[in-house]
Amino acid sequence: MNTMESIKAVLVLVVLAAASWACDLGDIISQQESSTSGDIIFFDDFSDPESGWERNSEGGVKEYYQGIYHIMVESSNYFSWSLAHQSLGDVRVKVDLAYIGPADLAEMGIICRLQDNNNFYFFTIRSDGGFAILKRQGGNEYFIGTDGYTTSTAINQGVATNLIEAECAGPNLSLYANGQHLMTVNDASFQLGDVGLIVGAFDQPDVNVYFDNFEVIQP
Repeated sequence: MNTMESIKAVLVLVVLAAASWACDLGDIISQQESSTSGDIIFFDDFSDPESGWERNSEGGVKEYYQGIYHIMVESSNYFSWSLAHQSLGDVRVKVDLAYIGPADLAEMGIICRLQDNNNFYFFTIRSDGGFAILKRQGGNEYFIGTDGYTTSTAINQGVATNLIEAECAGPNLSLYANGQHLMTVNDASFQLGDVGLIVGAFDQPDVNVYFDNFEVIQP
């Protein structure tokens, strides 16, 4: 199955099951290619439900679903994440994701260099075209290099799919969407740790994001 086929299949199922979320699928399928190549050091297409990602209902749902991975956040102003159980330093991580609502605003992205649940970097895009690189340190979240979210037309908005990439190379932290560079910042708080996926809800709960083709590359 190619890069976006399994996500497209899930979107079709979800739209058929929930007509209130319906949209023109032809307008939301991203066909962008990765902006890099390199040695793959970890890959998961979520076809094996025993590959180690969390499966629970804490704060919503984390589950394998028909060959992809689903995170649902059902509480407002809440982050939920799941980890690959790796210990890595310099990495470039990419993943295909599909946001299918129903909340008007959602945040979704990639984690790197997670020390524990209170200390890690995360690279996110929002369903309104916003993006940021942040760190969670001592249990609190901080923007890195900006005072808040920036917006980009490179990000497909609303109910949509996107290919996002995050690079942690020394103190340099970079975020890409659909092959386009969004930002690079510098921070040396964390040098080593786990990689994973993160989803956030704002004022409206019930945020659903599906992920496929999680790939970690040596930068």
